[in-house]
Amino acid sequence: MALKKMTFIHRLSLRWKLFITLFLFSVLPICGTLVTVEQLEADIKEYLYESTRKDLVQQASRSIENIAINSARTLESSERMRSAILDVVAFSAQYVLNLPPLPEKDLLFSRQIDPTAPYPKDLIVDPQYIPTQEHILKYGSDISKYISLENLAFFLPQNVSDKSAAIQEARRLVRLLPLFRKIKKSYGAFLYNLYIGMKSGLFITYPAHAGIPKGYDPRERIWYKLAVENKGLIWRAPLRGASTGRLMLSVATPLVDTSEQIIGVVGLDVLMEQGLTQGTITGAWSKHTRLILAEEADDKDTGSTGLRMVAHRYLRFASEKKFGWVMDGGDKGTAITFEDNEVKAKFMNALASGTSGTLRMRWEGKDSLVAWAPFKTNSYFIAVVPEKDVMHLTNKILAYLHWASSAQQRVVEIAVVVIIFLTFLFAIYASQTISKPMNLMSEAFKELAKGNFSVQVDFKTGDERDTLVEAFNRIGPQLKNLLETQQALGVAQEIQENLLPAQSPKLPGWQISGAIRYCDQTGGDYYDYYMTVCDGEPILSVVVGDVSGHGVASALLMTTARALLRVHSECSRMSAARRISQVNSLLSQDVHGTGQFMTLFYLEVIGTTNKLCWVRAGHDPAIVYLPEDDTFIELRGSGLPLGVMSRFAYEENEIELTQQGAIILLGTDGIWEARKGGYGDLYGKERVREVIREHAAESAESIRDHVLKAVELWQKNVPNADDVTLVVLKKDRKANKGCKDVTTCNIDFFMSSENSNE
Repeated sequence: MALKKMTFIHRLSLRWKLFITLFLFSVLPICGTLVTVEQLEADIKEYLYESTRKDLVQQASRSIENIAINSARTLESSERMRSAILDVVAFSAQYVLNLPPLPEKDLLFSRQIDPTAPYPKDLIVDPQYIPTQEHILKYGSDISKYISLENLAFFLPQNVSDKSAAIQEARRLVRLLPLFRKIKKSYGAFLYNLYIGMKSGLFITYPAHAGIPKGYDPRERIWYKLAVENKGLIWRAPLRGASTGRLMLSVATPLVDTSEQIIGVVGLDVLMEQGLTQGTITGAWSKHTRLILAEEADDKDTGSTGLRMVAHRYLRFASEKKFGWVMDGGDKGTAITFEDNEVKAKFMNALASGTSGTLRMRWEGKDSLVAWAPFKTNSYFIAVVPEKDVMHLTNKILAYLHWASSAQQRVVEIAVVVIIFLTFLFAIYASQTISKPMNLMSEAFKELAKGNFSVQVDFKTGDERDTLVEAFNRIGPQLKNLLETQQALGVAQEIQENLLPAQSPKLPGWQISGAIRYCDQTGGDYYDYYMTVCDGEPILSVVVGDVSGHGVASALLMTTARALLRVHSECSRMSAARRISQVNSLLSQDVHGTGQFMTLFYLEVIGTTNKLCWVRAGHDPAIVYLPEDDTFIELRGSGLPLGVMSRFAYEENEIELTQQGAIILLGTDGIWEARKGGYGDLYGKERVREVIREHAAESAESIRDHVLKAVELWQKNVPNADDVTLVVLKKDRKANKGCKDVTTCNIDFFMSSENSNE
């Protein structure tokens, strides 16, 4: 009997099914509501309250977590901009220090600045350079508020032993004034002071200003010491300005000479209130929303790791929705206290995860939602919203439900009979009205399934179903375009794969093997070989590049760069540095204004010698393993990525590599920046070195495969987040020993290269 009933229901037409469904699902709930309305009212109130409360807490948690994340990302982004500025200044300073001094150039020392003359004549008062009251009381002067944008200010500490040498440095570095002016004009909002502290004790600052204390020595400042100690870029906050006493964010990087020896430090300052106001914060959940910049610090009472508050941001004027920053505790900050050790341990363990998150906890005596996002090392942005402010909306909903339930009780009793009757009529009408257009849609979908993308449904109902019809009528052309796009991407992928080397060249004394793994159908990573014979000497050029981003746009830029490099790969006396400079000049014209660029490592292997020449254009250095010493070195060198600056002269480096079994690995950051499981720790270069050392006795191809396999296992088969490219070269006197005539031995390679050039 049950089977017959099911068969009968299935045999009903859509019109009758709709009628029965609409009638039952409309009438029965109304009847049930009338009988049980009083009992359900209390349940509905409780359910809606708890549901709304839970949803609001979740939404608020996500919202304030985004506040912390966006603040951290914004400050990191601005730091990268300042890092780029420092790189340009450091490169320019290194260049001018190799030039002869300018004897005719008058130098402006900070002690010479006189606002009464005035001297220099362009002195102005800038409110940003007005010292704090504490600074004025300590030094009795506010002269530092006068600045000159047309001059550099020089300062020599009293303990400088060789002042004449320092003056000669100043006469060289004064050439940086036009660069400093241009940077200040272009990036004024990103910086407060630009300065250089030399190992000799010379200090240069821009804009030029006075007020530098007599006992000031740049070599004793924390930014100088940290940059020298770390031998790289450092970020420090807060630091108090020597001339104004104002709190600043400082970024500094070492200045090196041509022998890579540190001869000074280049730095820039940003006012704390300017550096931190670029983050976004909203008072949508509460006018008491707070954003805090904190960093880890030892707890003096317990000796365990704690937090100190560097600064916090709050709603300053609720009526105007203006926010302001308050610096906590000056240079040392204010320790953040917790109600008990259990709450502290829970929060500190959550921070130790290294990712952003949200906790419901007591904060300064109030139940709050606390979100955090890591920034730099051991620093965090923390957003705090009182939980009672989040629940304010829920309380309003509950009050409204009390009012609505009483009105509902009166209305339901009268309306139920009318609704039942109207529902019956509507069910009949709706079942007939809906079934007809549905039948038309069904037929149209059948045509679409057959591949007829031009099929259209032509009827109007005057209601929301017209939207469904319009959407269906757009599906066909969109599916057609999607299919064509997918086919085009497949062709693009095939073309890009054909542009890669079909085989490795054969060079006597060397094993060579490369590979690439794209994270999308097309990508921006690139590697290639150019085998030429110049005056009977075989020269192998190995190129590895990485275009910013990935996908179709990056693939197009990669293809352009490949074409330019191949055009310049013919046998000539042109140096590698000159060749890359010309490619950069042409490529910069193509990417101007797009924000795209390409890092590149260009390596030349001179066939019958032990000489290696290379040019590094912003790319990671090549890794070299010397098995006899069991040591690693890197093929370094300075140079901007291609496309960043059109007129940039790249430098060429060379080395004699005599050890048999030496291994060279050229790769992209997709290898060492692969994350464990897709989101954990970075793979890192040290693990790459361990793989090379462990398999050093094997072939170049085997080493290549071991590296790729190790990265794949580290990611636990999670798809690559970035393209992965590497080329492995191994010095082996037995390799390709029979290739005395390199051109004949590589005839297939030369032919494939010519075809790809076509």
